Amino acid sequence: MRLISADRKWWWNGQSWQPLEDDVSEASAGAGTATSEALPPVPVPPSPSAAAPTFVPRRYDKSAVPTPARGVSGRLYRLSGGRVNLGLSAAEQRHLDHLDAARTPAVNPPLHVAVASAKGGVGKSTMALLLASRIGLLRTDRIIAVECNPHHGTFRSRIPMRHDRSIKDLIDFLDGPEVERDTDLTLPMLHRFTTNVPESRLEVITAPTDPKIRQALGIDDYRRVFRVLERYFDIVVLDLGTGLLDETTKYILEKVCDQLVVVAPAELDGAELGAFTLEFVADTRGVDWLRERAVVVINRVVKDTQVDVPGMETYFRAWARVCLRISQDAHLKTGGIFDWNRISREANEEIVIIDHACRVRQRFCSSRSQRCC
Repeated sequence: MRLISADRKWWWNGQSWQPLEDDVSEASAGAGTATSEALPPVPVPPSPSAAAPTFVPRRYDKSAVPTPARGVSGRLYRLSGGRVNLGLSAAEQRHLDHLDAARTPAVNPPLHVAVASAKGGVGKSTMALLLASRIGLLRTDRIIAVECNPHHGTFRSRIPMRHDRSIKDLIDFLDGPEVERDTDLTLPMLHRFTTNVPESRLEVITAPTDPKIRQALGIDDYRRVFRVLERYFDIVVLDLGTGLLDETTKYILEKVCDQLVVVAPAELDGAELGAFTLEFVADTRGVDWLRERAVVVINRVVKDTQVDVPGMETYFRAWARVCLRISQDAHLKTGGIFDWNRISREANEEIVIIDHACRVRQRFCSSRSQRCC
């Protein structure tokens, strides 16, 4: 066997390179060509085919033109008696999309949404009631708002109360002779201790009015109440106290809630405490948990504010899944019983967006067996 150069013109005789005869060069070249032709072609992997589009019938129905109700398009439609239809504006279409998304039912109930803030007077309890009520009006899930505030809460000031019974009365009833086990409690029995507001599709159970009794309620008491509520309600909205180190508040933030809503005012001191709330939860649940399940609401935003609200939103978005704002509403600012018909359309739509942001997908949920108790 001879060693042949790459250009097939020389061969090595052991001492020096010698010119290669033409016939040998041609034979070697032919052999090389035959060898290359004999090699099987390299298979080319098929390119992934694009997913087939889904057929949506309403997209091809020319008669199903949406009717605008707002803005210039809505006014033209009404003034022309329906003859001029410019279709929905981008803002109106976006609002309808948020409504559709907010109506998505809970996938893996029961779900617990905690509304928290380390600063009082920021509208936290009001936000909990508004969120629970809006979810109830938009969805078929059974929702209840629970006042877990060991200090004086404002649930009783925001809704028309039918009685004075509270969480403590429910616990006393469970210890009484009418039920042998907690699982024997029926829904009609439970309704003795809740307040139902039909016009808001809101059901509420409040904390005791006596501060000594409120502070005496511990983790075991609330765990017991949660287990009872989980049998009948799909979504439980929890209004927490401002003391993050309170036994009950800390327990709910660390072990119970599937999603967190942090309420911060459009004020520097309140926003700082809102950031502290996020940091407090991140110490136990991690930043990734917050970025998947936390929503920050900047509340009571006014147009002539001296606070850099967009800058605050940028900061909070680094911690939470989304940061939203609620404009200051004259009706909610009064502090009395809220009425959806008196809340401004702007604030109403913003609350819908918050509900859309708070809807809990299955991948965000912890099943009842996985939740630490």
